[in-house]
Amino acid sequence: MSQVSPTFAQEVRRLRTERGLTLTRLAELVRYSKSYLSKIENGQVRPTQEMAQAFEDALQADGRLMALADAPARPIPADDTVLLTYDAMFGNVRMLGHRSSPESVLVSLRPQVETLSTMARSADHPGLSQGLWLLAAKYAEYAGWMEQENGDDAAGAEFTRRAVRYATKGGDRELEAFAQVRLAEFALYRGDAKLTVHHARQAGRSRSPAVQAAAALREAQGFALAGAAKYCEEALERSSRLQQKAGEARYGTTSVPDQVAITTAWSFHDLGRYAEAASILDLQLPLIAPVALRARTRFGLRRALAHAMAGDLEHACELVADLLDHIRQVQSATVHIDLTVFSSLLARHRPLAGRELLGEISEILFAG
Repeated sequence: MSQVSPTFAQEVRRLRTERGLTLTRLAELVRYSKSYLSKIENGQVRPTQEMAQAFEDALQADGRLMALADAPARPIPADDTVLLTYDAMFGNVRMLGHRSSPESVLVSLRPQVETLSTMARSADHPGLSQGLWLLAAKYAEYAGWMEQENGDDAAGAEFTRRAVRYATKGGDRELEAFAQVRLAEFALYRGDAKLTVHHARQAGRSRSPAVQAAAALREAQGFALAGAAKYCEEALERSSRLQQKAGEARYGTTSVPDQVAITTAWSFHDLGRYAEAASILDLQLPLIAPVALRARTRFGLRRALAHAMAGDLEHACELVADLLDHIRQVQSATVHIDLTVFSSLLARHRPLAGRELLGEISEILFAG
C-alpha cells in the first residue's frame, strides 16, 4: 500500500515541532495571529500561495509546503464533519460567554455536554469516539468555568471532574493536571490561600509547560493572598520563564494577552502594593480585546479597586461608573466579589462622586 502524503496542515505542524518552535514564535515569523495559525495547523484554512511561501521560508521546508499547497483538497469524511461542526460551535459558545450572562450560555452548553458524551459512547469508529470525547471535555471544562461565573462552585467542580474523565477517554491527560488549576481558582475566590497553593502545586507536576505556567500563576496568587511576597514573586518569575517555552494552552482563558502581567497586578493588589497594581492594569486593560467583555469587566474592576486603595477614590468611582452596564451584562459572580469590596469602601469613605454610584451598585448586587 502506498503511503499517504501529509496535508499542508500536518506538515506545518510536524516541521514546527521538529524545529522546536512554539506557536507564538512561528506566528511571529509568518506574521499570522496565534489563533489563525492554530486554524491553519488544524486544516481549517485552505493555504494560498502567499501563505505557503511564508511558511516555506520560516520552516525551511525545501519546497515541500509549496507542493502541498498546490495539492487538491481531500474530501472531508462525514465523521470529521461532525467534529468540525461541534468545534466551530464551541467557538461561538465562547464568544457568547465573553458578553452574555453565564446562565444564558449554560442553557445551551449543558445539553451539548450531554449530547457529545452520549455520541462518544455510541460511536462505532475509534477515531470518531476519541474526537468526540475530547470535544466533550472541552465543552465540560468551559461549562465548569461558566458555572463558577454563575455562582455555583459545586456545579463548576462537577463539570471539571467530568471534563477530566472525558479527556482521559480521548487520550488527553493534560486536562487532569489543568483541573487542579481550576480548583485553585475556586479556592482563590473563596479566600483560601493554603488550598489555592496546594492545588496549584498539584497542577505544577504536569509535564506540560503551559499547565505548569498556569499553575505557577495560581500559586503566586495564593501566596499573595497569604501576604507571602517572596514566594509570590518567585512563582511569578517561574511562570514567566515557563511561558516563554509553552505553546498555546488548550484550556483556560484566551482573552488576556499577557497572563503574567495581569496576575502580577492582581497579586500586588493583594500584597498591598496598590499603586503598582493600578499602574500595570492601566497598561494592560487596553490590550484586552473589546469583544472580551467579561475579562475587561473583571480586570477593569480590579483596576478601579487598586486606584481606590492607592488613595484615588474619586478616579476609581469614575472607572466603576463606566463599568456598570458591563457588570449588569456579564452577571459574573466573581466580579460581584470585587464589587462588594468596592461598595464597602464607598460606604466607609462616602466620596462625593460615590453617593449615586453606591445606590446603583446595591441594585446590581441585590437584584432578584
